[in-house]
Amino acid sequence: MKKRGVVGISKKALLYTLAVLLLVTVTAVLSACAGSGIDISKDVDEKATFPEFTRDPDDTYEWEESTEPPTETETEPETEEPVELVGLREAFANYFYIGVALPNNVLQNWVRYKDVILKNFNSITCENEMKPDFMLSQSESRKNLDVTYTDPVVHFSSPQLAVKYATQNNIKMRLHTLVWHAQTPKWFFTEDYTNEGNLVSRDVMLQRMESYIKQVLTYYKENYPGLIYAVDVVNEAFDVGNGDENGIRRVDNLWHQTIGPDYVYYAFYYARKYAADDMKLFYNDYGCMYKIDLILRNLKKIKSEGLIDGIGMQAHMDYDTDSNAFKKAMRAFVEAGYELQLTELDIGVKKNNEAQFKAQANQYKRIFQAAKELVERGYKVTSITVWGLTDTLTWRSGQYPLLFNSDLTPKPAISAILSVFDK
Repeated sequence: MKKRGVVGISKKALLYTLAVLLLVTVTAVLSACAGSGIDISKDVDEKATFPEFTRDPDDTYEWEESTEPPTETETEPETEEPVELVGLREAFANYFYIGVALPNNVLQNWVRYKDVILKNFNSITCENEMKPDFMLSQSESRKNLDVTYTDPVVHFSSPQLAVKYATQNNIKMRLHTLVWHAQTPKWFFTEDYTNEGNLVSRDVMLQRMESYIKQVLTYYKENYPGLIYAVDVVNEAFDVGNGDENGIRRVDNLWHQTIGPDYVYYAFYYARKYAADDMKLFYNDYGCMYKIDLILRNLKKIKSEGLIDGIGMQAHMDYDTDSNAFKKAMRAFVEAGYELQLTELDIGVKKNNEAQFKAQANQYKRIFQAAKELVERGYKVTSITVWGLTDTLTWRSGQYPLLFNSDLTPKPAISAILSVFDK
């Protein structure tokens, strides 16, 4: 470390200084000898010269003259060892699963991310790989229409990495999602499995729906028993602005167009028929705090027939979202007898600074505190899933919505969440 007020001297310069001192001593001796009549001139080389006292070109020390008086030597400030935080999965082990959404590009780098994942999460949701777009095979479905006309071909390779690491590490999975108006290919709804074909009839589409749900749920039930603990049977079906007179989404919704508004009912009917007993069946939606009554009304018949277990609140929010309104929706759903899961939690900020991250941390704490208190009151809140691992692995680019920085270090939200256990 650089010391102010001190001039550094290289080894060569030091040797030369000693030589000069020696010369002064010799000169003094000569003078003394001359005064005493002793002649030693024959022992002195009259042509001897000495180089100028300059900085050694090989000296890499940074020389610095200071106008300030010398001070005490500076020392490196003492730093405390970072506190090792308990993992989220351990902290909430007696409350609910802590999940994370992981796309294949993260799973393909498992070694890099596994320590953070295994320490904090005991549930995985595929971000995209279990959606119909990734599971249905158009080419295989078109090969033999006599066989596949009502039985589309389903492939299971896309989510296989997630399944592999989940089973190897005793992690559960949420299946997201079976029936959704988005990320379901148009060809799935046509006569010849092409995007240009005519839409099939209601009866044919009901058969295709049943076949798809049966194939997916049976595959995991038989090959990976106990792996899937929750299934998003229907996603984002209720939307007043884009819906019919009952608020069931009609715009850009081929399920509604081919089957009709009762496609939601039949999706749960078939899911219950083929799901394993330990697969809980969920309706999943965004903006739930703005459509509590709409959701409860449209699920009433399905619930009365025992076809649904719970409601998934996606929970995409910001640091200043009204958390009281969100908690009101949580209470409304559990008090109506539904199991509750927060399925896609992320909390955005507007700027990358300490104040915003503190506000974000407080919002995360409020949500986890509300879920914890509901469990303590005897209600079924069984999972909280954050929608991504780090702020560079998120669909909300530039909003820094997640729990970990890009270098996998925890953000203030982690400590804030854990503080719900403080006395």
